[in-house]
Amino acid sequence: MLKKAGPILILLCIFAGNAHPAVPRRSISDEQVVARAQLVANGAYVEIYQHGAVIEPSFLKMMESAYEEVQRVTGLKLDSATLGSKVRVYVSDAISVSHVWRGYHHPSDPKSIIFLNLRAYHGAMGGKNATHVHELTHLFTWRYYSHTLREGIADYVALKIFPGAAVGPNHGNDDLARRNIAPEIIEHLGTTKPAPEWVSTDPTRRSDYYFASYRLVKYLVESKGMETFWKLYASENPEIDIKSLYGFDRKEAVQAALGTR
Repeated sequence: MLKKAGPILILLCIFAGNAHPAVPRRSISDEQVVARAQLVANGAYVEIYQHGAVIEPSFLKMMESAYEEVQRVTGLKLDSATLGSKVRVYVSDAISVSHVWRGYHHPSDPKSIIFLNLRAYHGAMGGKNATHVHELTHLFTWRYYSHTLREGIADYVALKIFPGAAVGPNHGNDDLARRNIAPEIIEHLGTTKPAPEWVSTDPTRRSDYYFASYRLVKYLVESKGMETFWKLYASENPEIDIKSLYGFDRKEAVQAALGTR
């Protein structure tokens, strides 16, 4: 009986180890991770904590460098008066999806806290994953009206610093891999619509949603620079203001960004 079960157990272990990041592996709250984690290293901008895993103190240097690079690329400073003077990074084996404090609801309780899963941590240490930069950018841009612009700029900054790296649900070097973006994703791009529920439950649409958001922001930044983009990002009505800022409407921008016109 045990001999017959062996192959099944092996397959189950493989599946569990490669589960898609949009599917939670274990349920644990942000508060629990913070309460149980141990300090690993403390720097000028960042503190590194470990939870359920052993994290290299050298990760601090990588996060401090990323902090300075995000400042350089965005031209922004961290809102330390609101978020706190230092960024706290918690690397945990209990986290399936890397995120900032409160995830998509971060603006309701803004804190300079990042949670990274082990995949993002090991990928960052190997120079092949820039999710840590994506999450760090969220802290610098924590006030927002458009969720797709928020996710798009976080990916844009991450890939500007680490070209070709994997970020969040997307692998590296897939810039031209997808052209057929679903209509329900396109209708969110550049709008103030909240993140749809399926972004957290459907791995394929989640991946495409982030990809399309990145492509739109990349197109906008490359069209008129970061200064103009920040004006759009700060707008309460980006669907309307995009025309006065860029000279084209949202639909035209999306079509150009995704290469569908």
